Amino acid sequence: MRKKYLSLYSLFIFLLVLDTPILSPLEKKLEYANNLFHSMRLEWVKGWDLTDVENFINKAKNEIKNKRFTEAERYIDIAISRMVAIEKRYNHSYKPPSPKTLSWFTDKNLVKLIAYRTMERGISGFSWGQSIAMKGLIASGNWMYVKNLIENYMVNPPSPKNVNDCAIGDVLISLYEITKDERYLKRAKELGDFILSYKDRLPSGGVVHEPGSKQLWIDTVYMICPFMVRLGGMYEEEGIRQLKIHMRYLMNPNVFLFHHAWDELTLSQSPNYWARGNGWILSTLVEVIPYVEGEDKTYFETIIKNMVNTLIRFQDKSGLWHTLINMKDAYLETSGSALISYGIARAVSLDILEKNYLEVAQKTFEGIRVRVTRDGDVLGVSEGTGPGDYIYYACRKTGVFPHGQGAVLLLGGTLNGKL
Repeated sequence: MRKKYLSLYSLFIFLLVLDTPILSPLEKKLEYANNLFHSMRLEWVKGWDLTDVENFINKAKNEIKNKRFTEAERYIDIAISRMVAIEKRYNHSYKPPSPKTLSWFTDKNLVKLIAYRTMERGISGFSWGQSIAMKGLIASGNWMYVKNLIENYMVNPPSPKNVNDCAIGDVLISLYEITKDERYLKRAKELGDFILSYKDRLPSGGVVHEPGSKQLWIDTVYMICPFMVRLGGMYEEEGIRQLKIHMRYLMNPNVFLFHHAWDELTLSQSPNYWARGNGWILSTLVEVIPYVEGEDKTYFETIIKNMVNTLIRFQDKSGLWHTLINMKDAYLETSGSALISYGIARAVSLDILEKNYLEVAQKTFEGIRVRVTRDGDVLGVSEGTGPGDYIYYACRKTGVFPHGQGAVLLLGGTLNGKL
C-alpha cells in the first residue's frame, strides 16, 4: 500500500506541474484524493472505516460547487491526511493472517476456532443475523451453547414484528429435534402462525419484507421458508408457496440468478444480482428439498443445478464471489460466498450435484481461510444490506458480523460432515 500511495502521489505531483487546461490544481488534488479513497475502499479485508474521509471529500466537492476554494482545499487536505494516518496505523497495529499463518489448521480446527470466537464474542439478540450465527454453531456441533441462548429467549419471547424476527424458528426446530423439548416446537409454530396471519402482502400473496415497502426481498425466503417447511402441514404449504412466489418474481430464467427485490409500485426488479441474496435462495432450496416430493422436488433440483452452473462461471480465482456477482470491480464478499458454497456442498450431500462440485465449495473455504484472523474473526463480511444501486452495494461497510461467522460455520460444518 505504501508503494501504491507513493506512486499515486508522484502522479499527483506530475499532474500539478503539467500545464493542462482540463483540470485546475484544486480539481487535480480532489481527483487524487478520490483515487486514493477508492483504492483503499477496495482493500476491504483490512476493515478500514473511511466514513469520515468520504464526508470530507463530499464537503470539499460542495465547497468547490459554491466557489469556496480555500475551505475546499482544507477539506481535501484533511481527507488525504486521514487516509495516510489510517494506512500507517493499520500497518503498525495489525497484520492480516496469511495462508501460511493458518496453514497448520485443519479444516475442522479452523471451524472450531471460528465457533469458539463466535461464542466468545457472544450473541446478543434474536433477529436474522443472530439466528444465522446460531444455525452455524449448531452445524459445527455447538448446540448446547445455542440451547442456553434459547432458554433466555424462551423466558419472555419477543413478539415478532417482521420476517427477520422469525428466522429464529429454524433454530428452535433444530433444538426440538435434538432435545425433543416440546416448548421449542410450540414457539416455532407461534412464529409460523405469525407468518400465516401476516397482513402486509402483495397482490401475488408474497410477504413484504420491510413493512410498508411494497417490496419482495430475496432475504425473506431464508428467514421464513426453511422453518415453515420443516413444521409441515399448513405451514409447509405456505413456506413452499412463498418460495415459489419469490422465485417467480426475482429469478432471471435465462441465467438462473436472482435479483434482490421486486417493487410492486414500479412493477420492476432491482437491477443487481447480490451475492448474499443468491446465497439465501440457494441455501433455502437445499434446506427445504428433503421435505418436498414430486414436481416440487424436480423443479427445485433443476433450479439448483442451473443456478450452480451459472455461479461457477463467476467464481473468482480466490474461491469467492463479488458482492455483485457479475461485476468484477465490486469487492469480494465473504458471507455471500460462504452461503453459496454451503448450498453447493449441501446439494452434493443430497445427491443433487456430482461429488466433483465439492471442489468448488472447498475452494471457497480455502479463500475464506485467509480472511480469518488468529482469534477466529471472519473478515470481509458486508453489513445488513437492502436493495439499491451499484454504488450502494459497493459502499456497504465490511467487518465482523454474526451472520458472517454463521455463514462460514454452515459451510465448514457441511464440508466436515456435521449436517
